[in-house]
Amino acid sequence: MSLKEEIINILEKNKYAEITEIAKKERNIFRILISLTYKKEELICWKAIEATGIITGNMARSNPAAVRNLAQRLLWMMRDESGNNPGSAPEMLGEIIRNSPDEFSDIVPVISSFSDEDMLRSGVLRALLRISDKRSDLVSISDEFIGPHLKDKDPLIRIYSLLLAGRYGLKRLMPEIASLKDDRNVIKIYNGDDFELFRVGEVAGRIYEALGRGEN
Repeated sequence: MSLKEEIINILEKNKYAEITEIAKKERNIFRILISLTYKKEELICWKAIEATGIITGNMARSNPAAVRNLAQRLLWMMRDESGNNPGSAPEMLGEIIRNSPDEFSDIVPVISSFSDEDMLRSGVLRALLRISDKRSDLVSISDEFIGPHLKDKDPLIRIYSLLLAGRYGLKRLMPEIASLKDDRNVIKIYNGDDFELFRVGEVAGRIYEALGRGEN
C-alpha cells in the first residue's frame, strides 16, 4: 500500500490521531493532502482539508515555521492564475488558523482580500466562518462586505453569507436576507463527518428570525 492509499484509508475511517502520527515522520504528507482536495464533491476532499488543520495545530506547538511555510505555499496557490492549483487553498488556510488562531491571525485579512475572486469566494467565506467558530474577534465582517455576496449567483456563497450575517448580527441586511426566504436552492455542505443538505430559504428564515430577536 502506498503512503497516499494509507492516508486515504485513515481519512475514510476518521482516524485523525493516526494521521497526526504519520505527519511526524512523513514530510510529504501535505503534498498528498493537497492532492486530495481537487474535487469538492468528494468526501475525501473535505476530510483532507480537516486533517490539514488538525495536523498543523499539533505541529505549530513545536515547529510553527513549518506551518507558516505551508500557509505561504497555500497563499501562493491562491495567487497563481494558471488554474493548475486546487481551489481549496482558502479552506485549508481556514482550518490552519482555526486550529492555531494566535499564531496565524495575521493571515485572516489576507484570506478576506480574495473574496472578489470567483473561484475562491466560497472557500474564503467558509474559511472566515470556520475561523469565527473559534475566534470571532479575528474576522472582520461588515454589511458592505457581506451584502453583495447575499446576491451571488452561487447558492453556496449565499448560504455562507447568511451564516456570517447571522453570526455578526448584521441587522441592516435584514431586507436582503428576507428576500432569500423563498430561495429553494439546496446545497450540501461538509459538517465534520459527512455532507448535510441546506436549503437557502430555510437558512435565510432562521437567520432573519434570530436577527429580529437580537441573537447572533
